[in-house]
Amino acid sequence: MRFIVLLISFISLSACSMFGTERVRHNKTTSLVQFLYPDGVIPQDLASPVLQLPLRVGLAYVPGNHQSGSLDPALKLELLNQVKQSFTNLDYVDRIEIIPELYMSGHNQGHQLDQLRQLYQLDVMALISYDQLVNRKENLLAVTYLTIAGNYIFPGSHFNVSTLIDLAVIDLQSKRLLFRAAGTNSSKGTTAEAYTRHQYDKHQANDFVSAMHLMVSHLGTELINFERRLKEQRPGEEIRVEARPGYKMSVDWSILLISGLIILARTFSQS
Repeated sequence: MRFIVLLISFISLSACSMFGTERVRHNKTTSLVQFLYPDGVIPQDLASPVLQLPLRVGLAYVPGNHQSGSLDPALKLELLNQVKQSFTNLDYVDRIEIIPELYMSGHNQGHQLDQLRQLYQLDVMALISYDQLVNRKENLLAVTYLTIAGNYIFPGSHFNVSTLIDLAVIDLQSKRLLFRAAGTNSSKGTTAEAYTRHQYDKHQANDFVSAMHLMVSHLGTELINFERRLKEQRPGEEIRVEARPGYKMSVDWSILLISGLIILARTFSQS
């Protein structure tokens, strides 16, 4: 008799699970555009960047709003150090400074970046923004995921995690975008209701790490392309390069600088 009652309860709960699905969304997000231009107006007349070699680079996460969730600070710092390694072996980079998240929070972001530029003596800033979305479906086909312990039946949850990480390198003087790199990842899982929060945190952290690793891989390619772009100085290239006092540029960079000066002289003579 007890078995029959339990079986009926099992079937009833499964039916509710199959036809009474509840969808819930959780997201962690930061916006580069909102951080740089909180009023929503993107300037169209920004000055052309003039980069002084070797570059002094700042590295930081774009702060999120209070409504969005937060990832583990220790994990985020560990991943920042991995990103930092992508810049360390470049001959045109002097140093890379990781900027604490506390210094990135504030209302006047444009003024804040100027303060950071002066405080750390930076030339460019690598800003990391991310968007992570969890689509959660409560009790979807819970008969598959039910766990029976004594007289208790725990419904299951099915969820998908999608993560986008974007790194944008900004010239702090002109506020122009120099280049960017992105990484994405998606994963899915199921869990008993009693372990939902733990499984969410685990999947979100793993998804964030995977997306960050892919972004770092793309960043290596973009750094090579950026260096080639500077050295070739194709017609229409707006970025100019200068040598900082005391910096001895390699032969390639010296040729680049001389070519740039010749082009600049020709421009003035024609005008």
